[in-house]
Amino acid sequence: MKILYLKTEDPAISHLNYNDFLHDTLLIGLRNNFGNSVVDYPGAWYMYSKERKKRINNSTEKIWGNAFTLYDSLQNYESIDRDDIKNKIEKNFFNLIIFGSSRGKNLFLEEAIKSRSKIAFIDTSDDGYIDKSKTNKGIYFKRELYSIEKNVYPIHFAIPKKKIIPTVNLNPKNILSPLVPGKMETYIYDKENTYYEMYQNSIFSLTYKKNGWDCLRHYEILANGSIPLFIKLDDCPENTLTSLPKKDLLKFYNLYNKVLNYYNPLKIYKKRFRDISKFYYYGKYFFKRLPSPESFMKKNQEVNQIRNYLLEYTKNNLTSEKLAEYVINTSNIFFK
Repeated sequence: MKILYLKTEDPAISHLNYNDFLHDTLLIGLRNNFGNSVVDYPGAWYMYSKERKKRINNSTEKIWGNAFTLYDSLQNYESIDRDDIKNKIEKNFFNLIIFGSSRGKNLFLEEAIKSRSKIAFIDTSDDGYIDKSKTNKGIYFKRELYSIEKNVYPIHFAIPKKKIIPTVNLNPKNILSPLVPGKMETYIYDKENTYYEMYQNSIFSLTYKKNGWDCLRHYEILANGSIPLFIKLDDCPENTLTSLPKKDLLKFYNLYNKVLNYYNPLKIYKKRFRDISKFYYYGKYFFKRLPSPESFMKKNQEVNQIRNYLLEYTKNNLTSEKLAEYVINTSNIFFK
């Protein structure tokens, strides 16, 4: 299968960052599933470590997320044939043309529409806007999908399968991971391995909706054997975060969110999540001693079963390779 994978430079963010998490994790999955028959154009050079070193000396200044998780999976940038793309489109060389970050003016859109290639648009943006000028030109995948629209399908982040730990750490050091989303003073990890070890050493990890519901952090937590405590997950639209086991995560949050009562609400909650009850329960628990991870797990013996369940779920459902399979299979059914 010959796939052309095109990236649009989103004018809203391209001056800030080279990368786009959804575009990039899908490219990893496609390349792992289909090899060099997937042509990324004009070339996601920042995803290839040797090419990145050549161009920017491996600087992470304009790579959102410190180049963790997604940016050591692709090799041999020069082995991809990126020549004469416009002519190849016009001659129907590609079976599928994917606009992998479609917001904005897309490269070769007119040529693609005139060709006999199937077309897929991946809307990676955080907002709920759908570009209806494109929904009638092919299949349209939307990350933050808040309504049912013709030709529009949900899509989500994922994680490369090689980043998922084989087994959970049975001797974690923390009940709650020390990294608190939105609290910049806790973003102290400048190496991927220490960042991952922080989650591996934590029974629970805090996460929530940022600009959009989907976030690579959810998958990094799960891939490292920690249980996400996902704030306000019950507000998530049905067609968003469709790959996550939302009912289970909501159940686990309701079971274990009491551990948050031991922590100062000013230090672990963003302003929009604080209310009088958070401070009331923190005051109530103020003179109680936070249990050790060992005693907590002894008292809550099902916790490691939950961690193992979520890790296996991640291996089977949340990989980049599974995401690529979903996009291809959904497209094949759509174009029948």
